[in-house]
Amino acid sequence: MSYVNFKEEKFKAENQLKVRRENNAKIIKNLMEHKDSLNIEYDKKYSFRNITDRVINNSKTLKEDEFLEIANETIICARFINCKFYNIKFKECNFYGCIFENCDFSGGGVIFENCTLVKVETEKTPSLNVKENLSCEFINCNMYVKFQGSDISYLIIEDSLIKNTILELTNMRSIIINKCNIDKMEIVDSDLSGGKFLNNYMIDFSFNDNLKTKMDEKTFFDKITLKYNNRDEYEGIYEIYENIADKFKDNNLKNNFGEYYYLCRNVQRKSLKIVPKFFSYINWIATGYGERVLAPFITSLIIIIICAIAYLVVGIDIEDNMVRYGLHTIKNFDIKTFIFDFNEAFTLSVGMFAGVGVVNCIPGAYGYVIANIEMILGFIMIGIAIGTLTRRFVR
Repeated sequence: MSYVNFKEEKFKAENQLKVRRENNAKIIKNLMEHKDSLNIEYDKKYSFRNITDRVINNSKTLKEDEFLEIANETIICARFINCKFYNIKFKECNFYGCIFENCDFSGGGVIFENCTLVKVETEKTPSLNVKENLSCEFINCNMYVKFQGSDISYLIIEDSLIKNTILELTNMRSIIINKCNIDKMEIVDSDLSGGKFLNNYMIDFSFNDNLKTKMDEKTFFDKITLKYNNRDEYEGIYEIYENIADKFKDNNLKNNFGEYYYLCRNVQRKSLKIVPKFFSYINWIATGYGERVLAPFITSLIIIIICAIAYLVVGIDIEDNMVRYGLHTIKNFDIKTFIFDFNEAFTLSVGMFAGVGVVNCIPGAYGYVIANIEMILGFIMIGIAIGTLTRRFVR
């Protein structure tokens, strides 16, 4: 049984996305209606406008220290459509309720340094203890950006390409990234509490912390759907799961760690060569990589049933009567007799597996070979089951 219910978590996150958009639309409508009475100094060039097909700064790729710097501006409820942002550094700027749709940030990149992309305070009264959390959105964008020391909590990124993007010392609380292709995204010492990654395809996703990126039990990464099913893809995705698992572990969220560790090992198995893959399969079947408590019990039950059938085939002595099933028994097959015989064989198999011996029947001559093998497997599986249970209960 998995600790993270992916179907349920995904449903809740998608509902959260819907509610957030409804909340944003309601707040933006109110701000538009009362824009003349706002107690905020805002940029008149872009705020409360639709900006379409605009190239903001030149398209020549420049070095970071040559970027156009835009500082201390507040832009409210702007909608940028089919715009291109090239070589720009936004410094200590505020973006409240802004939507970037079909925009391109890839021409040299864009930096958001000490910027705020969420409006927490409400303009309504009473305002005590009331938080609006009006967020921004990036929809179908080509993103080559760097968020540094910024607050992008409650941000929505959807249907976008995220490439060579770094988020450093950034508040990413409750961010939602949905249906995106993530080709190299690096998070450094940021707060990812409550963050949701849904329906994304990831090629390169990592943490590069000097301190620690914060995550909590509400942080959720959806499973990555494989596209190409080749070794390079397997290796890339299992490393991503491993990075996520390790970061949960750093935050002492051991159950979350275990779930993504399990996903990591499942994908890693597909990238292995024949011999390591065989042993990985054994580990998966017998222990669920130490993360599936039921795995050793299910495997043990299967071993017991297989051995019970094997005893019937090679022969068992039931109350001084040798019973052996073969092709000759098909003609005279009787279900009641079979149920009785199988029950005796199953009881024998349980006794051999648990190492407690026989009760009403004993194996035939060849059955002792099966019994010896079963006792060895039983000894191993009981140890594995105890170890797996202990691992989970200790958490």
